Amino acid sequence: MKKIIVTIAILISIASTSALADQFEYVRPKDGDSFTVKLRGLEIDLRLISVDCPEYDQEYGQDARSFTDSWLRQGPAQIEYDKRTQDRYGRVLGYVWRKGEMLNLELARRGYCVAVHYTSTQKHFKEIRAAEQLAKKEKIGIWKDGGLEQSPSSFRQAKKRNRNK
Repeated sequence: MKKIIVTIAILISIASTSALADQFEYVRPKDGDSFTVKLRGLEIDLRLISVDCPEYDQEYGQDARSFTDSWLRQGPAQIEYDKRTQDRYGRVLGYVWRKGEMLNLELARRGYCVAVHYTSTQKHFKEIRAAEQLAKKEKIGIWKDGGLEQSPSSFRQAKKRNRNK
């Protein structure tokens, strides 16, 4: 119960802060587009905005996770928030920056994700989409052979259906 109250307090605080506000301590990876961080003294899950990486057990999923893990271990990073600061799973949403580079953009540029547009989180979508298009053109990462067999969201849905059988 205490963790829920602290999490709610952090989210309220996030909603009232400036766009590029919070430096965090990286804790551990989950997959290419989500990971655990220590923010304001509490471990929370952070989900990158406008990118959808392959799932860990999907093709290129381990590559995306390894890239994100390596990128985050290279030094302190900050979260930039958009209009929406939390997803339906309670994860904090953000763009992650380090030394003028954005992780979300680097994932797209290197072909480790597909760009995803949501109207409530679109501040950097155009740049991320352009980076994805360049990765497709250069046939790198997931675009090496023309793309994934299934989009990450379709892969998750199929996996969920199989679990429910």
